[in-house]
Amino acid sequence: MSPGYWFMFGALLSFAGMGVVHKLGDKLHANPINIALLTMAAGFVVTLIRSGFSATGIHNIPPHIAFIAIPFGVSAAVALWLFQKGLRHGHIVTSWLIINLSTAIPTVLSIVVYHEPLNPRKLFTLVLIAASLVLLWWDRVRLTENASRKL
Repeated sequence: MSPGYWFMFGALLSFAGMGVVHKLGDKLHANPINIALLTMAAGFVVTLIRSGFSATGIHNIPPHIAFIAIPFGVSAAVALWLFQKGLRHGHIVTSWLIINLSTAIPTVLSIVVYHEPLNPRKLFTLVLIAASLVLLWWDRVRLTENASRKL
């Protein structure tokens, strides 16, 4: 099996683990900002350890990488915080699905900005993402209508 599949499988398990831990944090009424802070701190420590064991080491990281990594880390921390805070107002199933469907944004941008070729498989995937979002919206509308009828 190609190493790429192992990385993909590891990423899948890691994202699944994140979903479980987010739900656990919500059930335990953990402060969302603390979850985001500890998540980012743990990621920072793991990255430092990993960099320390690499051939180039952490001292050879070019400065322009920091200019990319810092806003990315801030964006990820804010996203985690808002996601955890939003869980109290909705269902994790819907929230987690929307978070994962948000990968469509960089996909579309890579096609438009970087002129990445749009093959039939990518086009089909984007159509499925759009259909998923429409079905989520429709489900939410029906849930709201049913709740208002019960009142």
